[in-house]
Amino acid sequence: MKFKKINIAIVGFGNIGSYFYKILEKNKKSISVKTGKIPVIKYISAKNINKKRKIKIPKSKKVKNFINLVYKDDVDIIVELIGGSEGAAKKLVFSALKNNKHVVTANKALIAKYGDQLASIAEKNNVNLEYEAA
Repeated sequence: MKFKKINIAIVGFGNIGSYFYKILEKNKKSISVKTGKIPVIKYISAKNINKKRKIKIPKSKKVKNFINLVYKDDVDIIVELIGGSEGAAKKLVFSALKNNKHVVTANKALIAKYGDQLASIAEKNNVNLEYEAA
């Protein structure tokens, strides 16, 4: 069975972003078997991308200007982990959906304030808007 790659961009690499990265890398094989798709973390963007971290981010994955990710042909899913209902998070999610990118977020504030609008844009562009937060 040939698995299809799904390219993921993570925007926001604090506690949640780095944990998500570790879990995804650790479980890549089982995710592939269950879904038939190989999750590939293609890009990572953070407020301070060169900050010292416990996780070593390959230089090829680092992106300084997060908004450029919505225009990349090799990005299928954008995972927004910035937080807040305005500013960077809002700009990223609205732009991503309008540019036919699937979005996954843990941003309760953004979904609470703009959920209906975002869902409408996602439906219009035939992409998924997924959200979950504990």
